[in-house]
Amino acid sequence: MNNYGATVKELRKSKGLLLKELVDEQLSMSLLSQFENGKTTISCERFHRLLDKLEVSFAEFQLLRTGEHHSEAQKLMVDYVRSMGIESIDEVPKLKKKYQKLTTYFQQHYSLELDHFLQLIRFDYLMKEELFKGVPIQEAYLKHNYCLDSAKHYLLNTDTWGVYELRLFARVAISMEPALLWRCLTIAIKKSQRFAKIPGNEDILYNTFETVFSVFAVFDEANYAEKTFHLWRDHVYEKEHIEQAIFMPFFEGWTCLLKQNKAKAADLMQQTLDQLERLGMKTTFSMYQSLSTFVLKEDFPGILLNDPLLSEGTRYGWEEP
Repeated sequence: MNNYGATVKELRKSKGLLLKELVDEQLSMSLLSQFENGKTTISCERFHRLLDKLEVSFAEFQLLRTGEHHSEAQKLMVDYVRSMGIESIDEVPKLKKKYQKLTTYFQQHYSLELDHFLQLIRFDYLMKEELFKGVPIQEAYLKHNYCLDSAKHYLLNTDTWGVYELRLFARVAISMEPALLWRCLTIAIKKSQRFAKIPGNEDILYNTFETVFSVFAVFDEANYAEKTFHLWRDHVYEKEHIEQAIFMPFFEGWTCLLKQNKAKAADLMQQTLDQLERLGMKTTFSMYQSLSTFVLKEDFPGILLNDPLLSEGTRYGWEEP
């Protein structure tokens, strides 16, 4: 198993790139040389910046470095995520035990991603405890959203957002008050512009729109949800992203529902379902058909989170027992 620097060097050479071609205002020749030769480390932000320059995703990098898609820390995270869907207060101790296992690993092997993840699952754990006690979700949220203050501080103070920052933003969006969430969405668009030009990366920004929209919808923030939808749709049409365009009527319908126009909401959502059915996209059709049923009944559908590490499906959140 190579260290991070050695794998970067291997990737760079395989692409026929000279070290000086990766140099910029944050990555000096000296720093890169020392990193590749295992003599120093670099920040998470600089590392993801380097991956962007190499046009390699972290998953691809991890596979090249270890032969596996997930690091040991990520395996523990995935194991925890698979246990998050508990249905009674009796299952809370099981979650607590897995949380303690992650904490022990973190104390021995520091990882920025794991640090932020521990903040997220502490928030999730405390929310579940409150909801099982019958505390309203809004009250529980206001009581415990401080758990993610450090992750939010990191995002607000990171100059360039890449894959990691966008995914972190989506993960912690549920903890942000509406005005801050909207502000962070505009920051995300601005800070990820250069990164989004790399082929394939633009989808991560679209997934971020979906998550932010769902957070506003869950908390009945109709005006913010509508603003998010319009911003999202403008990006989709400007880039002529056909796959995303299919889902625009669905989310426009959800916006109408938040504005108390249920009939129009159902018609618009059906447009997306009809398109998916015509295209033969059976799995996606089934998923959105189920989601439309939840939404139109105004049941709590959870947060839409398309995250390869955290989501077994596309929903993540808390349902009131």
